[in-house]
Formats: sequence, C-alpha cells, structure tokens
Amino acid sequence: MKKARTILAWMLCIVMLSAALPLFGSAEEYPDFTGKIIEVEKYGHVVLDILIEDFNNSGYALGDIVTVSAGNFTGEMPYFNGYYVDQGEPMLRAYPGKDNLAVCINYGRFADEAGVDVGDEVSISLKEKAGALLLQEVSNLVYTNERDDYSSDAVFANFRPVVIGGIADGALYRSASPVDNTYNRAAYANALAEEAGVNAVMNLANTEEEIAADFAAEGFASDYYKSLYEEGHVIPLGLPINFTSPEFAEGIVKGLTFLAGQETPYLVHCTEGKDRAGFASMILEALMGATQEEIIKDYMQSYINYYGIEAGTDKYDMIVEKNIVPMLRIAAGTDTPEDETLAEGVEAYLKENGMEQEALDALKAALAQGADNAAVLGGNAA
Repeated sequence: MKKARTILAWMLCIVMLSAALPLFGSAEEYPDFTGKIIEVEKYGHVVLDILIEDFNNSGYALGDIVTVSAGNFTGEMPYFNGYYVDQGEPMLRAYPGKDNLAVCINYGRFADEAGVDVGDEVSISLKEKAGALLLQEVSNLVYTNERDDYSSDAVFANFRPVVIGGIADGALYRSASPVDNTYNRAAYANALAEEAGVNAVMNLANTEEEIAADFAAEGFASDYYKSLYEEGHVIPLGLPINFTSPEFAEGIVKGLTFLAGQETPYLVHCTEGKDRAGFASMILEALMGATQEEIIKDYMQSYINYYGIEAGTDKYDMIVEKNIVPMLRIAAGTDTPEDETLAEGVEAYLKENGMEQEALDALKAALAQGADNAAVLGGNAA
C-alpha cells in the first residue's frame, strides 16, 4: 500500500510539473492578433495598428510563417523585414525604421487584392514557426566595411580576374566600385584596377552626375579611375537592380558595345560588384563558352568574400537558386538552360536587345586575346 501511494505521488508531481511547463513548439505559445488598417501606402501595402515590438515580444520572430485574413483574402505568408518574396507573393513586413506591421504583396497591391481599406480588420495567427527562416537569413546577410575584417585588399574590394570559358588571362576583371566610396572600398578597388592595368570600365551603378559627385567628395582617392573616365574609357550606365526590365537589358547592350570598342583589360563593376556586375560577368562568361557550373562558382565568390558563405551549405544553395539561376534563365531565354546552348542563348539575348553582330564579334575577339590587344571595333572611341 505504501509503495502504491509513493507511485501515485510521483505521478501527481509529474502531471503538475508538465502543466507548469510551456508548450514549446505549439501554436498556443503565440497568440492570434487582430488589428485595424491605419494606412494604405502608395503601392497598396496595408499598415496595421499592431506594433512590431508587441508582435515580436509575444513570441513571433522573423522567418515565421503566418496566416493572414483580411477582407476576401486568407492565406499563408512569411514574416520578413524586407521584400524577400518573389514578385506577386504576399508577406508580413517588419521594415527597419518602422513601428507597425504591414501586409504587402511584392510588386503588387494587397489592399486591392483583399478588397480592404483604412479601418478594416486584419487577423494574424502562427502557421509554422521558423518556416521561412533560411530565406530571411539569406536575404538579410550583412558584412562589415572595415578592411581589417578581410584577408586581403582583393577580398575586401571583391576584386578578381575572370578567367573561365574562352576568356584570356588579363582580359577581364570585376570588382566593387572604385569610385563610389559608400562602403569604404573605392580606393582599394582603384589601386587594384591600376595594378591590373585596366583600360576600360563598364560602370553599371552610377550616372555621370553621381560620378561627378564622387570626384568632388571629401577624401576622394581614386585618381586612376578618374583619369580613365576623363580619357573616355568609362561608361556610366546607372542601371536599376531589375534584371527583367527592358532598361536593364538595353543598358547591358550599351555597356558591352562600348567595351567592344576599347582595348582590354576590361573592368565590370557596380557598387558592391555582386549582382549587377554578376549579371554582366555572367553574360561575358557565357558568351565565351563557360559552363553554368563555372558561372555559378564565379558569382558565388562574391558571397564568399563578403559573407563567408560556404559551398555545400543550405545558404549557399539557396542563394544560387534565388539569384544566379534566374539570371541564367533570363540571359539564356529558357527555364532550362543547357551548357551546350548557353552561348547561343546569350548571344540571342544581346541581339534582341540591340547589339550588332560586328560589336559581338569584336567583343569576343578582345576577350579571347587578353591583355594588350588592339580593340577590333572603333579603336579607343568613347
């Protein structure tokens, strides 16, 4: 009898202890929220009277997947601090510098989609804890702008030669901006460009007005770049970060046609030397017969330089799938690009957007010859 009472006492203790413990991983930890729309933003995003701080303090975190109901809309969406979803997809937004949650559609109008306006109610509940955390982390990578945090000047400036496919050694380089010092890299990229003997530059990020402002900025220390610009060896394109836009495609053609009339070595850069420069480098690499594997490896080197992303990790693979693979599809003109037809597809992309065959031939010849070649088309004309 005494033994039975002891067992019963232990069982009661276990039950009481279990009741006192939080239910980790259950949706009961995370209360449902109901708020009202206090603003419809210019692009149709709806701002709620729910504070981001209150939402986070209740247990929700960036990378969660939530269910949102508003008007005639009920659906699942990730909770992000930036527009990391694909075009047309919804998300719950906790934008840096903002106090309130907002429900958005990337390149869409949530207010119209849901049929809601100021004063209408919106409810939010947890669907899956950390269900989109990897995408949040990949899309919100940060790096430092301190030289001492990097192993070399070249890694810090994201400066490197491109020698894949049929591109000759010394013909092509890519880097962060040697003129825009926003990220403290300009002087390093400028010095490396001078050391490489860069002769012509495709600047995808800046306009003439922005370059003039950079030249006039306090502490400007990129004299080699300035001399190239003043001699007509730099083309400023000022392209948007929208690889699908006609403006971007036409800008790429304009820049590559310019390079075709210049002597190598060429330098391709944007601000970080990562995405716009990555697209332009991809075009040149594919044009010269590089495989997709080679192109992806070169593109991802920027993420290794800046963020220390390691090949073979989930983050590495997600960046490949979200960034460079869509670029390859755009340039190749197909959802299933193949190594055997990649060069042909890229050449068709360039021609469709206005590049002449003569310029294409000149560009390929210059890249194949490498340093100290004579430009085939147009000498050194700017």
